[in-house]
Amino acid sequence: MSFLGFSTSPFNSSLESQDRDQLLSTTRQLLAEVQALSSRIAAVNEIAVAINRSLELEEILQIVAKQAKWLIDFQHLSIYLCDQGSCRWLTLFGPEVMVNQAAIAPTGIISQTIQSRQPQIIQDSSNHFLSSYPSGMVIPLESQQQVLGSINFATTKVKAYTYNDIRISYLFASQIATAICNAQRFEELNQLYAQLHLEKRKSEELLLNILPGKIADELKQSGKVQPVLYESASVLFADFQDFTKLSERLSPTEIFDELNYCFSQFDQIVEKYNLEKLKTMGDGYLCVGGIPTANSTHAKDAVLAAMEMQSFLHFRNLENLKMERPTWHLRIGIHSGALLAGVIGQRKFAYDVWGDTVNTAARMESCGIAGKVNISESTYNYIKDIVEVEYRGKVAAKNKGDIDMYLVKRIGGASDTAERSPQLFQVPGFSRNCHKPLALKMI
Repeated sequence: MSFLGFSTSPFNSSLESQDRDQLLSTTRQLLAEVQALSSRIAAVNEIAVAINRSLELEEILQIVAKQAKWLIDFQHLSIYLCDQGSCRWLTLFGPEVMVNQAAIAPTGIISQTIQSRQPQIIQDSSNHFLSSYPSGMVIPLESQQQVLGSINFATTKVKAYTYNDIRISYLFASQIATAICNAQRFEELNQLYAQLHLEKRKSEELLLNILPGKIADELKQSGKVQPVLYESASVLFADFQDFTKLSERLSPTEIFDELNYCFSQFDQIVEKYNLEKLKTMGDGYLCVGGIPTANSTHAKDAVLAAMEMQSFLHFRNLENLKMERPTWHLRIGIHSGALLAGVIGQRKFAYDVWGDTVNTAARMESCGIAGKVNISESTYNYIKDIVEVEYRGKVAAKNKGDIDMYLVKRIGGASDTAERSPQLFQVPGFSRNCHKPLALKMI
């Protein structure tokens, strides 16, 4: 009977030729070897429990370096690992040794061990990658039909390793390989989890760019969004006057760049005043105050935001004139009242608003005056104690008849107006501050 090419019997003479005393001596020797082997196997199991408690490769190797001495006599212990074409040599015990190319060449002892999946015993130091050690063993690290590399033992003793050493080393190597495989799978799962977490975060950030946080949470939890009726909100419409004529004078790229720049500034202003941006439509911009979280300051917030938009564009046009570029002029209309807000459809979600309040706000914009903020009587009634306006009278609006309209001249008088007024900021390429405090009269 043989195992891995080594005879299982340590005796050259047959049992039949031995007398009683010889048989007793042989029996005692066999029992001693069995007991010693059983103790070593028990030690392998104890070490296996220890290394399989960890899912960190470095920690596993540290345990191997500390505990292997209980199993095998060695003065050098190393591991050669290969994973997806990347190989590395790790000295766990003894002086650092660099593996030479001959050992890992196709005909080298490590390559032969990995390819054959059979342990190799070294009794001749002249043909040996650890030439300073006369005896050595190279054991494959194999788990689930996969060879990960080899574990290597060496000692200065001549012909130090026996069949039992090979068998124990092979059993030990199998446990190490299993632990390493578990650690690798755990690392792969961690990387996959991290990637999934990153993708989930990207998806959530994208969703939050499309929908308000409160609405996005409702959509994620229930898969749909219930429409909400708001008794009072303020709708702000803005668009650029004579945009068609501007388009004829500018290239598509120039139009896009200017719109993107202006709308990006509007986004910052809208966020500052706690409005909810809903969408852009060509050269049009729509946002609403008082949704998705209802509040009592929506009218004042919308007017402050509108005035800051006009202030920004005024100083932007000064820069455009200086650079001999076309100027852009903004109409803004605001109306306050009840509306319905929600998300409809199953793809390409968009948070939107419906109702007569929205339609009236659109008419306030179309009937507005470039460079001014045009508000309805409803909006005016919310903020009349803190705003100075110019009454325009009743203005005919398409499909709405005559509507009382007001142009905002300045806002002030409220206790928190100074705190909420816009901060000064620099327009890129313009050498002066591009905002005046809103308490000043609009130009």
